[in-house]
Amino acid sequence: MVERAANDAAAAPAATRPPKVAPTQPTPDADTSSDVAPAATPAPVPERLSLGPAPGPILASDLLATAGRKAMWIHLDRMLTREPGVRDPDRPDDLRKYRVAIRRLRAALRLFEPAYPNRQTRPLRRGLSDLAAAVGTIRDLDNRIADLGRWATERGGDAPAGVTALSDAWLRDRQRAVAGLSARLDSRRHARLLAALVAFVDLAPPGTRRAREPRPYTVHDRIASLLWSAYEDARAFAPVIRWADLETIHELRIAGKRLRDDLDFLADVLPPERAWLVERLVALQDHLGALNDATVTVAAVRAFLEHWGASPGEQAQIAAYLTDKEREVALLRRTIWRPWRPVVGISFARKLSRLVVARPTPA
Repeated sequence: MVERAANDAAAAPAATRPPKVAPTQPTPDADTSSDVAPAATPAPVPERLSLGPAPGPILASDLLATAGRKAMWIHLDRMLTREPGVRDPDRPDDLRKYRVAIRRLRAALRLFEPAYPNRQTRPLRRGLSDLAAAVGTIRDLDNRIADLGRWATERGGDAPAGVTALSDAWLRDRQRAVAGLSARLDSRRHARLLAALVAFVDLAPPGTRRAREPRPYTVHDRIASLLWSAYEDARAFAPVIRWADLETIHELRIAGKRLRDDLDFLADVLPPERAWLVERLVALQDHLGALNDATVTVAAVRAFLEHWGASPGEQAQIAAYLTDKEREVALLRRTIWRPWRPVVGISFARKLSRLVVARPTPA
């Protein structure tokens, strides 16, 4: 099994605070709770943190609670596998996959929430939410820095040197965010979260029984209502999408992402037609994700120009980048209907209806 301790991970680079600070992106504070071990002696993760054997596929006859644990097992294993590398700048793929694993864990907890007592899942949801925010800040800065670099390269001329002050500020923000994440990963609080996740997700060995599940629904019992209610949440944006503000569009993005996640989690008990639905949702998710990234970048660049000093030449290049990102936001907003229309069309609704009706009967 994968070693769960983060003690061997490379130490994060020390943060260098510029003389005039106005962070371009909120970054999570280091874990300063009283139960955080000093940086020099990080709290060890207990050796008991090892997931049991991989569970089989989700079955229509599975209790909803069992299916939820099967779905979460995969993503918890991926999260634990990638954790040692998330602080290493030479392993950016580990950070990306770590973030995806956390997001999918949270999505599974949401989908299968009716099967578990709230008191059991609330601490897990809260801990994963805080961790996702810390990791997301770093990943968003990586994307923003890469986008700025691409823009400067494509524009040429004085652009690469002109935006150096902006990229350096974002790199300093990233250093602070990495330091905060490192403190979190080395804390006892994080070790307790991992231990609680492993204890919750591991299935009971064959021949043993868990405590009685509070709501003994099977996947077969609930699959139709779970998927259709998720579609209703996304479809509800149809009357307002043409004039929706950016906050509303962001909520639509979340709703679409949830429906796509639900279809992925239940793939083992759904017919192949599911792939057609997922393809349309991925197109919508990509479009709205690009819009969200561009919107956040515009806000960050404006904050930099407002609070940081820059030469006239630098200001001109950064303002040119800002103008291009604002145009990108406007274009993406105008063209939302392209990926949105297939999702709210009659074909999507009919295929989803057939999908839940054609689901297999439990063994």
